[in-house]
Amino acid sequence: MKSRRICREAALQALYLCDALGDLSLETASVFSSHFLTRGFDDEGEDAPPREIHPFYQELVEGVLCNVEKIDKAIGLASTNWSVARMGLVERNIIRIAVYEIVHRSDVPPSVSINEAIEMAKEFASPEGPTFINGVLDRVAHQSGARLERKDG
Repeated sequence: MKSRRICREAALQALYLCDALGDLSLETASVFSSHFLTRGFDDEGEDAPPREIHPFYQELVEGVLCNVEKIDKAIGLASTNWSVARMGLVERNIIRIAVYEIVHRSDVPPSVSINEAIEMAKEFASPEGPTFINGVLDRVAHQSGARLERKDG
């Protein structure tokens, strides 16, 4: 598995925790990071030196949390008949991560962000999640003027 995929999944977990607690703050996200990402264990399960947090994970979490109002507005404009508040926690946070990447990260092509979100949805979201997420993200990408590269030629 690629390290960016692992970072996206860890960011999803951190954002899910923040959202479930109703506290979309960097402080709450740092609780997740300090308890689940930096704690090291050796082969026998004993404490080991702490691990470093991957910069891509940190940028995703900070980027989403610092821009959550703008991101949620973009999601709301792109989702037909669904407010952001009505979305499931998993789906909402997968979409938030991808919207952050589409709008704020020029080094990640929008098609990659969308495909990664769909793959995460297949693993973590409801059965309808991948289709719903694809539709919302496709609209966000088009509304933001992002160039989508088609794999079918």
